[in-house]
Amino acid sequence: MVRRSMAAGCVLFGAAFLYIGYGKTQSVAGEMSRTFLGGYPSETMAYLIGGGVLLMTGLVMLFGGKKR
Repeated sequence: MVRRSMAAGCVLFGAAFLYIGYGKTQSVAGEMSRTFLGGYPSETMAYLIGGGVLLMTGLVMLFGGKKR
């Protein structure tokens, strides 16, 4: 039961971080940074990468692993 709760939390927070990161990429500041610097700021990348890792970890915990 604890494992399912942790997995659901990982999925929830991962999706939230991805949403925040995507919002930062679509902002005016994000577009200007990508245009002039050739990439997004490290904070934005941290949201996107961290969110993706959390989301995938949660999904593997929910649907993967040993079946009892």
